[in-house]
Amino acid sequence: MNLINIIISLRHYRRIERAKRIDWASSLYQPSGLVCGELVPLDLMEEARECFVQGQYMAVVLCAASVVEHLLVAELEERNGTSNGKRTLGLSIEEAESAQMYSAETISYLKELNELRNPLAHRRGADDVSTLANRYLMQQVHPTVLKEKDAKWSLEVMYKFFLKVLKNK
Repeated sequence: MNLINIIISLRHYRRIERAKRIDWASSLYQPSGLVCGELVPLDLMEEARECFVQGQYMAVVLCAASVVEHLLVAELEERNGTSNGKRTLGLSIEEAESAQMYSAETISYLKELNELRNPLAHRRGADDVSTLANRYLMQQVHPTVLKEKDAKWSLEVMYKFFLKVLKNK
């Protein structure tokens, strides 16, 4: 098989895989009409979905966590009536937990998403068990398999949290 045939075959395979990802991502959220809100989190939601479709899995985790952070901070600011300046996702989750704004299950998902995001957003040492390299070595799976699993889970959390916030409005 020559190089051109290999490239054609690979493009066909990627197209099929992309179609499967579109189908899966579409099952998570069906817009019911016009949704108004802040531009950044809404655009990030779409970007997270597009990154998933294209197989850019680490970008999905980062975008999904960013959406959750934007939504959570807005909820906290609305609840408190003030803006506390710059908030981190971790501190915002702690504040929401203290205020009992969400179920323990929701808080647990948000904490897990934050823990998944942090080693991607902030450099960690080689001995940190939460890094992607150490996680795939411990789990004995190919990094792409682990990244896809993380991306799927992140999208699920993002959409669940978005719908929860939307229902509270």
